[in-house]
Amino acid sequence: MINTISLFSGSGGLDLGLLKTKKFKIILANDFDKSACESYSHNIGKHIVHGDIKELTNLPKAELIVGGPPCQGFSTANPNRAFEDPRNWLFKEYCRIISEVSPKVFLMENVSGILTLENGKVFNIIKKEFQNLGYTLYESLLNAKYYEVPQSRNRVILVGVRNDINVKYEFPSPISNPPLFGRFITVGDAILNFSFKKDDPNHSISKLTELNLKRIKHIPEGGSMKDCPQELQNNSDLKRSMRRLDSRKPSYTIVHNNCDHYYHPKENRRITIREMALLQTYPSDYVFKGSKSDQSKQVGNSVPINLGFHLGLSLNDLFEKIQKQKVSKRKLIEV
Repeated sequence: MINTISLFSGSGGLDLGLLKTKKFKIILANDFDKSACESYSHNIGKHIVHGDIKELTNLPKAELIVGGPPCQGFSTANPNRAFEDPRNWLFKEYCRIISEVSPKVFLMENVSGILTLENGKVFNIIKKEFQNLGYTLYESLLNAKYYEVPQSRNRVILVGVRNDINVKYEFPSPISNPPLFGRFITVGDAILNFSFKKDDPNHSISKLTELNLKRIKHIPEGGSMKDCPQELQNNSDLKRSMRRLDSRKPSYTIVHNNCDHYYHPKENRRITIREMALLQTYPSDYVFKGSKSDQSKQVGNSVPINLGFHLGLSLNDLFEKIQKQKVSKRKLIEV
């Protein structure tokens, strides 16, 4: 088992993906969000520490460190993203912990907006910090829909391999890439034929206002408020407001704010937290804690579990190569 420290863990999407491979052991996790930690503790394990990462000290030895700093400041969905946003600098704490633990490998994930923030200056600063710690970097922009996730979701993945380890990392190959091979998993695959439990605490259907009920009746699958009669429209972004999912395609990127963004492909209602979680490939028995807004934030901030799983398989391949290299060196010394 590969001992792993998880930072900015949230409700554990990436961790669940790693654990699904049965190759990793999460020995410590950390997050500042109390509700997310409650969800993590309830579903995954008591090894999560709720608190400020700046106060995380006396860390155990680990071969792998994973996680991503809060991404609100980086997101292309945030028009006011700022170079000075303090949330964009929490990666320095990530660097501090890597420096103290000196893992063989680390993985940092973030939203695609990080690549273009300040014309790429922020991402270059981040990479320089890691290189100065003694790591060779591998970067890629992966879309979750290619990795058994019913959702189009781009994530920047940055993997660092310690310089004294002469082994190259390879990102996972797509599982499906139509029309070349396979098919994408769709919204319909994920939620239309799912058997929801009556007592599921995360499958509470919200009532619509009379106005929104009138609007949604005009919106076809894959449509939005732009499809409503003009007298029913408002001053919001008509292409992003009241988007009805298309059962024949992967969903839009799931983000926090369930109330405004996503509507059921067939029924005249918003999708539930459970349905959001299924689009993120969470296990159907995962229970999200906190208010509905807390739950939406946890789901929206997650790395899809199946994307984490395929990243985990590729990381395990890397560690197997590292182990073979270690054995080969030992044999040479013995000779």
